[in-house]
Amino acid sequence: MAGGSLILRGVKRAQAQITTESVKMNAFDFSGAPTASAFRDVSAVLQSLERAKTAMRAMGKYAPIDLVRRLYQEKNEPALGGELTDISIMFTDIRDFTAISEMLAPDDLAAALGRYLEVMARIIQQETGGTIDKFIGDAIMTFWNAPMLVAQHSRMACRAALRCREAGRALAQSPEWRGLPPFETRFGLHRERALVGHFGAPDRMNYTAMGDAVNLASRLEGLNKQYGTTILASERIFENAREHFDFRVLDFVAVKGKSETIKIYELLGEKGEASGHDGAVASYEQAWQLYLARDFAAAIEILQQAEADPPSVVLLERCRAFQTAPPPADWQGVYVARSK
Repeated sequence: MAGGSLILRGVKRAQAQITTESVKMNAFDFSGAPTASAFRDVSAVLQSLERAKTAMRAMGKYAPIDLVRRLYQEKNEPALGGELTDISIMFTDIRDFTAISEMLAPDDLAAALGRYLEVMARIIQQETGGTIDKFIGDAIMTFWNAPMLVAQHSRMACRAALRCREAGRALAQSPEWRGLPPFETRFGLHRERALVGHFGAPDRMNYTAMGDAVNLASRLEGLNKQYGTTILASERIFENAREHFDFRVLDFVAVKGKSETIKIYELLGEKGEASGHDGAVASYEQAWQLYLARDFAAAIEILQQAEADPPSVVLLERCRAFQTAPPPADWQGVYVARSK
């Protein structure tokens, strides 16, 4: 009898182990050390569950974990196709990365880039709820509001850009970065409806966003090179985040590959935290209005006092060029970007 009771307790304990691990799997909790049992069949089941947990952890490193969770819970295989979704998109890129990569040994470059991307990914995913679509070398494509809904997703995108910029600069000043060149990051932010879903081939898919919205976010990131800025945002981002952040209007632009004109803004910081820019911002915006009105001489007089401000220098050069060779009569103040 005593032996039978001992076996019964062991069976119940084994059943409890299986139940516990199954519940953790369903809750997407893959933590904990591997479990074992004195019963061979129970051990086999627990080992299978542990292998499944390992596989799910690995899958979460290749695909957005929220997407993995949703597919697991829906118990359906993904199908090709997508749906139009209102998303906020962020593209990042490291300034002069090609030159930096030529300066460093391959192992040092890989280690530094891995550490940098780790810092960026933590902010994007854990602090702001973003979905990292892909890493493209040193660049990151991220969007918010898919596959899971994100409240105030334009605000989250702006916060991510500011936090990533701050964290990247802190990393460059840290002891672990000693001897390495800083990774100064540029950002492009845009909000629009885009096609979001599973694309590719039936046996090899990628969960991603597609359309003009994605291309525009990428172009905005590249435009930072023209203005000497680090974070550029579209008007849609500005309209949806202006209550929480300070911006300055920069220009009307026709980006490469698009005929329509967009209004672009520089994201300066959290509301009230960018007071150090107040003078330059006010001067720039006053000069920009004069520039649009074709009063280039008056604009130059203002901009000459702000030559420490990169966008002011860009506008100053344009005004001087238009003084020498005025724009055509139908000019609307639009800068046509010739490069990406």
